[in-house]
Amino acid sequence: MNRFLIAVFCCCAFVFTVSATDGAGTVPEPPTPSAPAEQKQNPADEMRPLSQWTPFQIAFFPNVPTATWNSNVFGIKTGQPASGGIGRVFGLEASWVYSGTDHIKGIQACWVHCQNETCDGIQSSFVSCLNFTQFNGLQATLVYCLAGDLNGAQGSLVSMAGNICGIQGGLALNISKDITGFQAAGVNVVDGTLRGVQCGLYSQVEESKGLQLGLVNISKSKGFQFGLINYIEDSPIPFLPIMNFYF
Repeated sequence: MNRFLIAVFCCCAFVFTVSATDGAGTVPEPPTPSAPAEQKQNPADEMRPLSQWTPFQIAFFPNVPTATWNSNVFGIKTGQPASGGIGRVFGLEASWVYSGTDHIKGIQACWVHCQNETCDGIQSSFVSCLNFTQFNGLQATLVYCLAGDLNGAQGSLVSMAGNICGIQGGLALNISKDITGFQAAGVNVVDGTLRGVQCGLYSQVEESKGLQLGLVNISKSKGFQFGLINYIEDSPIPFLPIMNFYF
């Protein structure tokens, strides 16, 4: 009887061992948990389709109320005291302290500070105006202007932009990349090619295919200069008073 129980026990142990293997004598590894599904992007991080719009909107601060963050406004958006977001305004955005909706077709105005990514129209404030990508129109403020590529006009105490086709005016300082048009300030710096006229107390370009007028005119390559001090680095005669040119 004892031998019979021992035999039964051995058979059961053998069956259990075989059933726990993968047939090759190895115990299968436990399944690895699947990677978590990618989180869906927050709808508030995407601009709404143009079919969803409102004619009038009041914001208290950017994203307050949340519906103002990615909205489309065909009419007036106003901040009491500040507005902003990644949406669009077709018309007027006007706030007391800060107007900052990303895409403007119309007018963006504020007493203190305005900023956007793209603008077709007018951007104006008393202190500062910023555009980070593309500006078509007029950008004007008392203290500081910054634009991406500019087609139009820019004016402030200090004006900075990428490539310009139009007019850049700065009471103290202008800085740009390539410019086609007119640039005037106390100090002008073009980190590229000038195609047009540059006028100021001090004017500096990488390459001039236009005219520099001022007390001190500096060009690294080519140019036509009228001023007290005229310097063209690549010219056989780099320095001349009154007038200098090299093509």
